[in-house]
Parts: sequence; C-alpha cells; structure tokens
Amino acid sequence: MKSSPGHLTFERLADLAEGRLTAAETTSARAHLEGCAACAGQAAELERLTGLMRADTSEDAPRDLIFNAVQMFRARPFEAETPGLLRRLVASLSFDSGARNPAFGLRSGATAAASRQLLFSAGDTDVDLRLAPSGEGWSVSGQVLGVCAAGRVELFAGGEAPAASADLNDLCEFTLPTVAAGTYTLRLTLGDAEIEVPGLSLQD
Repeated sequence: MKSSPGHLTFERLADLAEGRLTAAETTSARAHLEGCAACAGQAAELERLTGLMRADTSEDAPRDLIFNAVQMFRARPFEAETPGLLRRLVASLSFDSGARNPAFGLRSGATAAASRQLLFSAGDTDVDLRLAPSGEGWSVSGQVLGVCAAGRVELFAGGEAPAASADLNDLCEFTLPTVAAGTYTLRLTLGDAEIEVPGLSLQD
C-alpha cells in the first residue's frame, strides 16, 4: 500500500497511540505506517509507553512533601558569619619521614627514638607535624603552612576533653604539652575550618 508523503508528526503518532483519532484518521495513519518503517518504529514505542503508563498504579507524592524535598537539596549561599558553621576536613598524609628506608649500614634500632616528621594536606592548607619522645611521653609540635591568621590545636585520646591543647603563635607554630604514648586525633581549628588528623600514633 502506498504511504502518505512525508512522515507523521509526533503529535499525530501520540494521538494514534492514545486512541484520540477518528476512524478515518486512524485508517489513514495505519496505512502510512505500513509503508514507513521510521514512523512505524516511533508508533510502536509510543504504544508501549502508553501501555506502561496506563498500567501504572503508583500514586504521586503529596505536593508539600515534594516541595520540602526539593528545598533540602537546593544550594544555599555560604554565610561566613553564621556562628557555629564549620567546614570539616580530614587531612591526608603526604609525607612521612619514618617511612624512608634507613641508610646502608645503619642498625635498625638506632633510629627508634628519633623524631619523626609528618606532612598532612587538607584543601589549601598543609600541616607540618613533628613527633618526638620526651621523657616518659611524647612531644607534638608543628606549623600550619598556607593561609593562617590564628587558630587552636587540640589532641584527643577518645574522650570529649582534649588531652592537650595550644594556640598558634604569630608564625602559625604550636607546641603541645607532653602526652603519654598512644593513638590520638589531632584537631586544628582555623577560622571557619576544622581540620582533623585521625589515627596519630605516638609510640616507639
């Protein structure tokens, strides 16, 4: 059967799939589909989708619920002066002097009590830490590298209260009081940012 000139529009195919055409229009459209593979393919897909929608028994969520969900994920401008709003960052280790192989001929136990340097990175901020045995405990000192005006360093051993703390000086350096051997979390507060160094091991 000879097809009609051109292709059927999407609206025409949708009306055909949903049964909105008259009998004469339906006969004409079906005749066109017999001779036009492109339109026949689109018509078959539309009929499949229409059947799926008709078989769908799910209910729409309430409008208030949809509105609240959209508001939750809508981006809000950062307000730098909002009290208590901190950017929390976990620092990643980028250098560990203790991971280097000892020099040839050096006994393995000779550097057991030596100081150790660690370099951590968090965003645009680097933290240089120095760990060293001090009497029966350990000394932790360091410096914040990068943009730094003022801040505070705290060392936690699992409790809510810090085991040691100190403020940064004018050069963004700090030295914490000596603490017992163990595993700690170092927390550095710089303005609106809080940088955390978990799993800091202080032991021989």
